[in-house]
Amino acid sequence: MIQKYQKDQKTAENTIFWSFISENISSDPEIITGGTSSSPENQLAMTVVALRNEVGLSQREFAARIGMKQSQLARIETGRQIPKLRTLAKLASVAGYGIKVSLFPFKNQQQSSN
Repeated sequence: MIQKYQKDQKTAENTIFWSFISENISSDPEIITGGTSSSPENQLAMTVVALRNEVGLSQREFAARIGMKQSQLARIETGRQIPKLRTLAKLASVAGYGIKVSLFPFKNQQQSSN
């Protein structure tokens, strides 16, 4: 990562180029979700980012492989948009995964009797 920064650097020694930030820092799930990973939306967003990073694709490349716009993938990766199950299955498939939906009972909660 440092070598890429030094290679791209063409001006002052303390200059950091946007390409360096966007390629390296913006792919970190903790940065993308603002460090709050407790909500299901943010957990899903972090999972999508991890899938994309695993296959080594940019947002634009990953989105193109499933037929969506980069901006839509960006909204999914930031937790601002929740993908449909069909879209989630496509995202997983590009990375060589499938999806599995599970329901589970909450702990310490009484069942209501109707």
